[in-house]
Amino acid sequence: MPVWTGEFMALGCGFCWAVSVMLFRRMGNVDPWAVNLFKNVVASAMLLLTLAVMGRGIDWSRSSEDWLRLTGSGLLGLTLGDTLFFAGIQRIGASVAAVTDCAYSPIVVGLSVLLLGETISGGLVIGVPLVVAGLVTVAWHKPGSLHVDRRGIAYALGGVVASALGVIVAKPALVRSNLIEATTVRLIVGAVSLLMVQAVSGRLRASLAMFRPQPLWRSIVPATVMGTYISMILWLGGMKYAPASRAALLNQMASVFMLLLSRLSGEIVPKRRWLGAGLALSGAVAVLVG
Repeated sequence: MPVWTGEFMALGCGFCWAVSVMLFRRMGNVDPWAVNLFKNVVASAMLLLTLAVMGRGIDWSRSSEDWLRLTGSGLLGLTLGDTLFFAGIQRIGASVAAVTDCAYSPIVVGLSVLLLGETISGGLVIGVPLVVAGLVTVAWHKPGSLHVDRRGIAYALGGVVASALGVIVAKPALVRSNLIEATTVRLIVGAVSLLMVQAVSGRLRASLAMFRPQPLWRSIVPATVMGTYISMILWLGGMKYAPASRAALLNQMASVFMLLLSRLSGEIVPKRRWLGAGLALSGAVAVLVG
C-alpha cells in the first residue's frame, strides 16, 4: 500500500464518524439497542454486497485465533460499545460526546503497548491526565449552570472503552485478513449477537419495526452509511495499514469535527466545553508527540 494510506484512512474515518454522530443525535429518544441492530444489519448487507461485487467471499480457512479475535472484537465494539455510546449521546449533546470521544486514543495507545507490544514513550504519562482533566472539566458544573448528564457521559465513555478494546483485540487478525472481508465478519457478529439479545429480552418485535420505511430513516440511513459502512472500513483500514497508536490519534480528529459541526448546527457550546475539548485533545496529541 502507498505510504500514509493508513493515516489518511484514519483521518477520513474521524470525519465520517463525526457526521454520523450528528445524524444519530437527531433521532432523539430511540431505543439504542434498536438503533444499533438496524445499523449493523443494514451495514452488513452493504458489505456482503461489496464483497460480491469484488468477487470475494468469507475466508473460512482463517485460523481459530483470528476467528476468536474478530468475534470478540465484534461483541465488544459493535454489540456493547456502540449501544452504550448511542445511549450516551441521547443524554448529552454532540459537543460533550466530542470530548468523551477524546478518551479513545490514549486508551488505544495504552492497550497497544500492553497487548500488542508497540513502543510509546513518556507522552502517555502526560496525555492520559490531560484527557481525564478535559472530561472532568466538561462534567463539572456550578449550581445554576448548564447541567451535563453524568450518566450520559458514563455511557459514552463506556462505549469508547469497549470500542478501543475491540479494535485492539482485532488488530492482529486484521493484519492477516482482507480489509472488507474482516470488516464484514465483524459486523455480522455484531448484528447476530444483537438479534439474540433482543430476542431474549423480548424486544425484538419492537426493534424490527425500525426496518419499516418511516421518517426516522432520513437520519438513520445516512448515519448508517457514513458511520458504519464507510467509517468502519476506514477505521479498520487505518488500524490495518498504520500503527494502532498513530491511527487512534488521527481518529481523534473526530472530536474536533464534532465540536465544529455541533456549533454550526446551532448547538450551544459553552466555553467550558471548548476548554475541556482543548485539554482532552492536547492529551491525545501528547500521546503521539511523546
